[in-house]
Amino acid sequence: MIVKDEELALPRLLKVAPIFADEIIVVDTGSADRTVEICKAAGCKVYFYTWNNDFASARNYSLSLGKCDYLMWLDADDIVTEERAASIKRLKTSLSADMVMLPYYMGEPPKTVFWRERIFRRDMGYEFIGRVHEAIEPRGKIIYENIPIVHSKLKPRDALRNLGILKKVLAQKGTLGGREAFYYGSELYYNGEFDEARTWLKKFMREPGSRADKGQAALYLSEICDDKLKELEDGLKFVFAPDLLCKMGEIYLSRKDIRAAKNCFLTALEADENVTFFNPEATGYLPHIRLCYCYWHLGNKSKSEFHNNMALVFKPNDHFALHNSTLFK
Repeated sequence: MIVKDEELALPRLLKVAPIFADEIIVVDTGSADRTVEICKAAGCKVYFYTWNNDFASARNYSLSLGKCDYLMWLDADDIVTEERAASIKRLKTSLSADMVMLPYYMGEPPKTVFWRERIFRRDMGYEFIGRVHEAIEPRGKIIYENIPIVHSKLKPRDALRNLGILKKVLAQKGTLGGREAFYYGSELYYNGEFDEARTWLKKFMREPGSRADKGQAALYLSEICDDKLKELEDGLKFVFAPDLLCKMGEIYLSRKDIRAAKNCFLTALEADENVTFFNPEATGYLPHIRLCYCYWHLGNKSKSEFHNNMALVFKPNDHFALHNSTLFK
């Protein structure tokens, strides 16, 4: 872990980490609270790193300190339940892959999910890239395991931190490309600088880059551009994602075009790829509950009831679907 002023979150994670970790390495980047004291008391190996506005650099320093065959990274405000910690421990007994991808939940139940390179062989020489939103490029023998890690902050993040770092990178380089352009446009979007966000996200869409990031950029652009459907259609050229199709369906519903909306939601149920930060409801509950609405207004009550029942499979206590059930009696 790399940490700074995480005295509130650390006890939650350090309680379970010893279940699966043979060593716990903490790199402190300038804490002024009890972070270091808490880590040392828990038996962690604590090191110090002078912060230089480069998350990848700090992460890579932490990787250089590991001595075990496999390395795993976590953030201090991540949650690993005891059950999932036991699953990671069992995974170690048969692990032969170079890299293990685990789902990363933003909250639980998650509003967004994405897969992260979470565990990897030390002798493969993996390194993080990116001053913000740092990541390791997947390579080698990769496996996917459904052991979610939950990201749950206990204190607000500085909303301008990442944007400030990327603005300094832009000033140094003169331009940005690839994932840096994507994340710069994303941070501008998050912070309401929509004119500049449009410029950088559209630039990213024209240049080489991750297909999943292209889909995510299209979602952002659909929120801040006049021709929302065109932006989503451009995203579908790169990634066949239910998020994009559900968003298109919502736009058609707002225009009272029920048939076009129905077709989008039906197609979403077949979509088998994801944008970077995908909404798990877009793969099941959301298209089904919207199809219930569409078929009801198209006069097909049997199909409306079928999709309402399917929505209840995904969310048994959903008050919308439970209310709809009373209409079919």
